[in-house]
Amino acid sequence: MLTLDEIRVYLRVDGSEEDEWLLELIEVSHIYIDSMVGKAYKVDENAVRLASLLQRYLIQTMYEERSINVPSNTKENRIVSSILDKLSNC
Repeated sequence: MLTLDEIRVYLRVDGSEEDEWLLELIEVSHIYIDSMVGKAYKVDENAVRLASLLQRYLIQTMYEERSINVPSNTKENRIVSSILDKLSNC
């Protein structure tokens, strides 16, 4: 799971005013990935790296839309779908 500092750097967020919101996005994105693919991927280093990439994408999307809802078209994104497929096969 990504840290608050990693997400701040990734999103280019200065200051701590949005820390609670960012922490919520980290948690929700983590829950989303685990609910979609299970937790078996966590023992494979490459799968964990893919999950981190996906988590960044989800957090950025939710941050920009100011919503904790994962957009319905996220599942249709080819990159997202391929990462979710890969993680579910671990």
